[in-house]
Parts: sequence; C-alpha cells; structure tokens
Amino acid sequence: MSKEISIVKLMDGSTIVGRIEYGKDCIEIEHPIELISNVLTVNQQLGESISLRPWMAISDETIFVVERIQIITIGILAKDFEIGYEKMVDNIYNQPTNWSGDLYRMEDQIEESELDVDTLTELADAVIKNKIH
Repeated sequence: MSKEISIVKLMDGSTIVGRIEYGKDCIEIEHPIELISNVLTVNQQLGESISLRPWMAISDETIFVVERIQIITIGILAKDFEIGYEKMVDNIYNQPTNWSGDLYRMEDQIEESELDVDTLTELADAVIKNKIH
C-alpha cells in the first residue's frame, strides 16, 4: 500500500480516507474511514464539522476494493490530519471489538414460524387485496 494517506470521493457521495493501491480497473483502500460532513451555523455563519466512522464497521477485512468507475476524485490528506487518522485506525482496526445487540448472534434469536404455508399464503393474499392493513 501507499505510504501516503488519500481522500477518495465516491459517486454515492461518500468520502473515504485511507491508504490506496492503484489497480487497472480498481483501487484497494486499506483501513478506510468515512468522513461524515455536518453543516452548522456559528455566529450567524455557515460552518462544517466532520465526524469519522468506520466505512465497513462490521467487517473483519482491512482492505477493500472499489471500482474506478465509482470514484469521482482522489487527493492526498493534509499532513495536519495524518496523526488523527492514524489514531482512528488504531482504535478501529487494532483494538478488540465488543459487539452486542440485534445483529450480533442473530441465529440465537431466530425461531421457526408457528404458521404453516397455507396460513402464510392466506395472510399474503389478504394483504395484497387490502383486507389487512
């Protein structure tokens, strides 16, 4: 991967920071962190705050492939922000995670339906025919 930290603006509007490697039709982004822009007013003037979050928070991967057709532009991250990026990478990618909640261990929460296929079909027909809202 490149030693330089880059900013990648994607077609979907997201902005990703990470180290990139250029391929023929794609790039690989190592340790991607998404920048979330929030417009705010300060002293009757428009301002902007930037929040950071993992780009693919529930993946164990650290390198992601993006097709070049999905990229608007790429630039180099300003030197003043490199230390902050490195701290975020350490916190996000190098520290153990403590997952909990609905997505974690979902198989423990799944139970078989007590409704048979005929009953489900009747319910679906009733919804389609606007008999159940």
